[in-house]
Amino acid sequence: MSINLQELLALTSHLRILYAEDDTVLRENTVLLLQDLFFTIDEVSDGIEALEHYEAHLNHYDIVITDLNMPNMSGMELVRHIHRINPKQPVIVISAHNETEFFLESIRNNVVGYILKPIDFDQLIETLYKTAIFIKKQTEEKNRQNDLEQKLQEQHQALEKHAEVMNEFLTLDSITKLENATMLSSFLETLKKDHAITIMLYNIDNFSFINQKYGVEFANETLRKVAEFLQFRLLDNTRIYRYNSDEFVIIFDPYLSNPESIAIQTQALFRETPIGEVENESVYITLSCGIATSKNPAALLPNARMALREARMKNLPNQYTIYNAPELSEQPAISDNEWIQKFRLALEEDRLIPFFQPIVDATTQQIVSYECLARIEENGQFIAPFNFLEAARRSGLMSNLTRIMIHKAFKLFSNNSAGFSINISNEDLLTQDFINFLIHKQKSTPIDPHRITFEILEDIIISDANHVPLQNLHILKAMGYRLALDDFGSDRSNVNRLENIGVDTLKIDGQFIKNIHHTKRNQDIVESITAMAHKLHIKVVAEFVSTQEEFELLKKLGVDYMQGHFFSDPLHTL
Repeated sequence: MSINLQELLALTSHLRILYAEDDTVLRENTVLLLQDLFFTIDEVSDGIEALEHYEAHLNHYDIVITDLNMPNMSGMELVRHIHRINPKQPVIVISAHNETEFFLESIRNNVVGYILKPIDFDQLIETLYKTAIFIKKQTEEKNRQNDLEQKLQEQHQALEKHAEVMNEFLTLDSITKLENATMLSSFLETLKKDHAITIMLYNIDNFSFINQKYGVEFANETLRKVAEFLQFRLLDNTRIYRYNSDEFVIIFDPYLSNPESIAIQTQALFRETPIGEVENESVYITLSCGIATSKNPAALLPNARMALREARMKNLPNQYTIYNAPELSEQPAISDNEWIQKFRLALEEDRLIPFFQPIVDATTQQIVSYECLARIEENGQFIAPFNFLEAARRSGLMSNLTRIMIHKAFKLFSNNSAGFSINISNEDLLTQDFINFLIHKQKSTPIDPHRITFEILEDIIISDANHVPLQNLHILKAMGYRLALDDFGSDRSNVNRLENIGVDTLKIDGQFIKNIHHTKRNQDIVESITAMAHKLHIKVVAEFVSTQEEFELLKKLGVDYMQGHFFSDPLHTL
C-alpha cells in the first residue's frame, strides 16, 4: 500500500500521542520517526507511568501507542485500564511476538493497530494511516452526533417556547389575563361536596353593540376594565375567571350569606364609573348577574346560568337574580321541551338533512374535502344545529343523529371520490355499538376509511386514558379512519394526548380566527398552535374564515386548510 506522506500529514499533524516503551533506545528512535507526523508526543517508560499520565490528562490523547512487554504493568493491562476509562480510545500496540494469541488478545481488547518489532517504517506508516483514518471517521461521527444533539436541543427549546405560549393560552385569558374557563372547570373538579360555595356569573349587557359601534380594540379594553373593576375590593378566598366572550365568573369560598349586597355594589360601581371615553364622550356599561349557592360543585354553573337567564328575561339592563328553583320561570324548560319534541318529530319524518361546507387547501384554494353539517328541514326552511343539539343530548338521541348523518353521507359520497368529515360525540363512543354500526355500514356501502374524518371535541381526549371513548377512538384509527379535534382551544386542551390518540387534524376554534388581522394576540396563538401541530405532523384547519384579510394572514401563519363563508356557505347539494 503506497501512502502519500502529505496525505498522512494532513490526517496526523493535529493529533496528540502518548507513547509507552521501556526500551530507551527504541523509544528515542521511534519518536524521531513520529515527531514530524504528530502535533505532540508524550513519552513514558512503563505501563504504570503511562496510566497515571493518561488519567491526569483525560480526553487529551488521540492515540495511545504502547509496547506489550513492559515492567510493572504490561501493555495489554494498560490497554484494559484505558478502555475502562474510555472504551473508544484508539490504541496501537508494538510487540516482538508474531503469534496468533497476541493478535487475538489485541482484537479482544479493541486495539486498532498492531506493529511488530523490529519496527518497519512502511508498516509503521501504514498502521498510522489506517489509525488516522479511523480517528477521522470517529471524529466525523462525533461531530454528526453533536450536530444532531444541537438540532434536537434547538427543537426542544423551540417546543418549550411554544409550550409556554400554549400553556398561557390554555390557562389564561389573552385579553384580561384572568384564569380562563379551563381553569374554572379544573377548580370546580377539585371541590368536594362538604360545604357550600357561592358563584356569580356576570354578563355584559349588549356587548355586541359595543363591539360594533366602537371597534375591537375598545371592546377588548372594555373587557380588561371589567376584569379590573370586578376584582376591586374582592374578599379573601375569592376567585375570578373570564368564562366566555363577555362573561365573568366569581367564586366565593366559603359561601356568601348576602350575595345580593355584592351584586348591588358591583352594579352600582359600573353604573357610576365610565368604562372608557370615545371622542370626549364617556362610555358606560351595565352587567346582568346570575347567583347560585350549592354544596354540589357540578350544579353551580348550571344554576347560575339559569339565574342569569331569568335576570335577562326581565328585558332590563343591570339586573341580578339569585337561583331559586321553585321561583324561576318555567318558560325556558318549556322551550327546551318543545325543541325535544321538534327534534323527535324531525327524525321520525326523515327531515334531518346533511349540508356540506367545503374545506379548501390554503395554498391552492382547491376543495380537498367537505364537512357534513346537520340541518332540520321545516316548512321549506333549514334550521341550524345550535337550535336542536341540546335537545338531542337531553333526549338521548345524539347517537341517532350521528348515525343518520353517517348513513346519508356514505350514500352520497359513494358516488364520488371526495373526502368528508362528520361530527361525533362522547355519547357515540360510550359503547361498542357505534363501532359495530360502522363495520356494518362499511360492508353495505364500501368507502375507503381514509376518506372519512371523524371530528371530536376536546372533552373526549381529556378523559381518563382507560375511558371507553378513548379506547374506541383507538379502534377507529386502527380501522383506518382519520380524526380531527374540533374547536381546538375552546375547552381544556390537552396537547400531550394529541399524538397518543392519533389526531390527524386540529381545527382552530373560530373565536381566534374572527378579526385575527386586528388582534396580535390571536395571531400569536394561531401561529403557536400551527407550529406545535406541525411538529407533531398534524394538519391545521382554520374555521369561520370570512374575509380576504383573514385568509391572507392565516395563509402566512402556516395554516394548512380553511373553511368558512369566504370560500362557500354550507351547500345543500354537491
